[in-house]
Amino acid sequence: MARPQSPPILSQLRTARTLPEQTAALRALKNEIVGHIQKKEQWISLGVLDPIVRTLATARSPVKPNGKDAGLPIAHRSLSDEECVRLQALQLVASFANGGPAFLAPLHAARALPALLANISPFSNAPQLVVAALRALTDIADASVLALPSTPFDIESLADAVFAPQYLESFGAMLSVSSTDNLIQSQVPLAAGLITRLCQDDRHQRALATAGILDALATRLASVAVARGQVIPGADIAAQADGLFEAFPEPAPKGFRLRPILEAISAILGDSKYRAHRLVNSPSILAVFPSLKFEPAVNMPDARQETELSRLGSSRGQAFTAMEYILPMNVSRNLSTSPANINSTTTSDSQSSSRSSLDKFSASAVWNSPRQSPARPSPDVDSEEVESPFIPWLVHLARSSDEVERLLASSILAMSIKAGVGSKSTRESTLGLLVVPLLVDMIAKNDMDVSDVDEIDNATKRTILERVPVVLARMIADSEHLQKSAYDCDAVKILSKLLKHAYTPVRDTAQPRYWTPQPDTEMDVENNSPLAQLGDDGQNVLLLHRLRVREGTLKAIAALAGGKEDYRKAFLAEEIVSYIVESLSEFPRKPKPAKERSDKSNDEATRQAATSGYGANPPGVITAGIHVVRMLSRSVAILRTALVDHGVAMPIFRFITHPNLEIQIAATAAIVNLVIEVSPVRELLTENGVMKILCEHTHSSVPALRLNALWALKHFVDAASPDLKKACLEELEPAWLVQLIRDSSEDSTLRTGRGREASAIDLDDDVEMEASEPPHRWLYGSGGLVREMDSSNSTKLRQAEDKLSIVREAESNVARRARNDDLAIQEQALNFIRNLIGRPEPGVASESAAETAEMVDYLFAKLKQDELFEILASKLRPRVLHPFARRTPVPGRETRRVHPQAKIIVPAIFILVNVAGSIPRHRQLVIAQTELLKLVAQQANSKDKEVRAALCHLIINLTWQEDGSEAQACAQRAHELKKLGFHTKMETLKHSDGDLDVRERAKTAAWQMQQAI
Repeated sequence: MARPQSPPILSQLRTARTLPEQTAALRALKNEIVGHIQKKEQWISLGVLDPIVRTLATARSPVKPNGKDAGLPIAHRSLSDEECVRLQALQLVASFANGGPAFLAPLHAARALPALLANISPFSNAPQLVVAALRALTDIADASVLALPSTPFDIESLADAVFAPQYLESFGAMLSVSSTDNLIQSQVPLAAGLITRLCQDDRHQRALATAGILDALATRLASVAVARGQVIPGADIAAQADGLFEAFPEPAPKGFRLRPILEAISAILGDSKYRAHRLVNSPSILAVFPSLKFEPAVNMPDARQETELSRLGSSRGQAFTAMEYILPMNVSRNLSTSPANINSTTTSDSQSSSRSSLDKFSASAVWNSPRQSPARPSPDVDSEEVESPFIPWLVHLARSSDEVERLLASSILAMSIKAGVGSKSTRESTLGLLVVPLLVDMIAKNDMDVSDVDEIDNATKRTILERVPVVLARMIADSEHLQKSAYDCDAVKILSKLLKHAYTPVRDTAQPRYWTPQPDTEMDVENNSPLAQLGDDGQNVLLLHRLRVREGTLKAIAALAGGKEDYRKAFLAEEIVSYIVESLSEFPRKPKPAKERSDKSNDEATRQAATSGYGANPPGVITAGIHVVRMLSRSVAILRTALVDHGVAMPIFRFITHPNLEIQIAATAAIVNLVIEVSPVRELLTENGVMKILCEHTHSSVPALRLNALWALKHFVDAASPDLKKACLEELEPAWLVQLIRDSSEDSTLRTGRGREASAIDLDDDVEMEASEPPHRWLYGSGGLVREMDSSNSTKLRQAEDKLSIVREAESNVARRARNDDLAIQEQALNFIRNLIGRPEPGVASESAAETAEMVDYLFAKLKQDELFEILASKLRPRVLHPFARRTPVPGRETRRVHPQAKIIVPAIFILVNVAGSIPRHRQLVIAQTELLKLVAQQANSKDKEVRAALCHLIINLTWQEDGSEAQACAQRAHELKKLGFHTKMETLKHSDGDLDVRERAKTAAWQMQQAI
């Protein structure tokens, strides 16, 4: 083996006097290290990164705060000598970064990241340099994914640097290039790929959406539809009429890769409803996919029209677009003998770049049929009634693309549907028939066997097995129809098999060391500088893949197990509980059946390090495993058998004090089902101090933790002994319980008195969006720039702007979110009091009645009787909202009355129900609350059946008499109720209520009142 002449190259690099000499030295070094990991390590030990990175210092980084440079991006041209030096240096940095996580530490020490970022601006750097810089950043991002948490280049810090404001304009320019030059076009997938790798945090997702990056990606996506001839007929005419024509994109260039665009869009959307709506309402999407109502051809027979409408699952009154015809049919079109059917196979040349010929996209094979008349904007059609054709187009894209694009299109589709884009009731059927089976099938095809070699080499297979379960989980969660669709596709067996494969131990694949017959003595240079020290080797690629598969599969299992009892039993039959239990451990081992497990309570304490081949479960896997336990424990039968046999109670209990907040929140939510009255582990958890920890969590500053803790305590005190109930209230602290039920505005109102007008108090606490959020900008990518449109010229944009403002307000308004959190906490706090009293029933044994009476008196003593009744009254009283307490009114922000919500009214009334179900003395206390009962009477007209049923329960308990000695008092209570109008209301409910349960309860209440009177 010839000896490498490395030191002369290093000397030449350090002493080069001219730019061509520098270029030659850098090129020689590049040729020596490319593809040779051992030589890369040796050169790092010589400190070669310092002179390489210093050659990049001549690049000019954007200096303006918004990152804008004057003019357009630089066109493809020959490089100067100085640019040639930078190009070689950029390629060398990329080569070193490609070596893996070990090279991140010296790259960080050499300050390679700022040097690379200085070269990504297409306004000040030649395209060759921009592409080289993007590739180097991509290699660093890929290495960071595998790096250990202690590395200086973790994904979050890397994203903070790359997505800094001064660089966002550069990303927008790269994604908006219109040149057909291959080199310039290669910037698009590289920039999109970098976004995909780094955009994981909501901060970065918001920044990219605000800077127009999401809109630039939307323009690219729309250009693909234009190139494929899948534009809605008449879209060009509608775009001109709506002032959107300038955002109508050119067709995507031939060979354009859609995958990076879909990946980047999916990464930016995240879990944001606003960004999903913003995507669908992006100018280019609105232009290419206008919501034009489908109109059958005038000469089409009525029977034919009915057939077409039924094929789409629609009626004459339901609006839909022509994009529905791109999807498979449910009913045969029966057009095989039609002459038009022959013409429908003719396609037009959709690759033309001339916008003047956009009308020919409407003549594509998908649309050319006499079924419809030419689609034109119709002034009498409300666009709000017509779903965006972008949604069925995504369904078509998911069905017609390769596996990865199918995955990504399904991901965007699931995010959009969950965000409320489109008609959920209509789309559930479409997704259940056309998308969910494909997702389940993708998992099954790629999980045929477990092979370390195949999984390492096949990146596509890894991507599918990691991400498809997550998309499936998002799509079917909380949808009974889609859950059934997945179940019918054997999702239970397929997901169970995938989870078992995810726990197949991974063989140790240490980095191979290359042999040479001669020692490189000339390369052995002692250098303790951080520039010359390699970092950790990072994580095992296959093991990291298995961890991701575990998390994704557990999410999918939880989404499906959250449905019917049959689904949970099916998972139990697949014997996956032992795998779920191992997912609750930071250091998992080989899953074992319940009968083979040792002491379950102390098993976790013996695990102090990762078991070879199984790795360490990250917080995401543990959280997903806890969520599966929560879903399975909805079944009392599973809770009392499999979950107890596998000892899940104590691991969940330990997690409610875990340092990781997300694990704490998830575990506290799971505890809710473990402390119910029929739970066999309730006593075990009580002995281990679950009550004290839950009470501590109710004092947390995190609303989700506070809510889950109260929810668990509500179940904990249900049917408990009086002593345990009293201890729980003492631990919770009565004053804190009152504070949880009240909000700050109610505290202020109660302090100032009920009769005083709270005109100076802002009971709404809304934050004016204009002050906290930037105004909406209508952006699209074109000609290498992200351009802005004037919405004043477009009715469509103004309508979309109003819709987006509402969505953004609901998502971004901190005060609104806090108020919603408070309402949820108040609901559980009221239910806690309800269960604290007990569930008395008329005619029960005296012992139960005595316990209930004891708890009512105890509650009155601790919370103060009059104050408790006043709190309940405040929950039934409409609130007056003064938005900003301004001297001058703001349009649309006038003072308004907000009626109490049903979820607050129901527990408030049931507290009175339980008090009245106690002893005669307590019934007299309730009937004496005249003002409170007047507020209760107003709820007889509530639209919520639970509220009306609770009202009937209250009347039944107030008109109940234990024996003859209570007859006079009962008659007095009945007369008082009649004076308040309850008798008339019960008669009305008895005869005209739409709910059978309410009618029966009202019938009983009316009869008891009549008997008492």
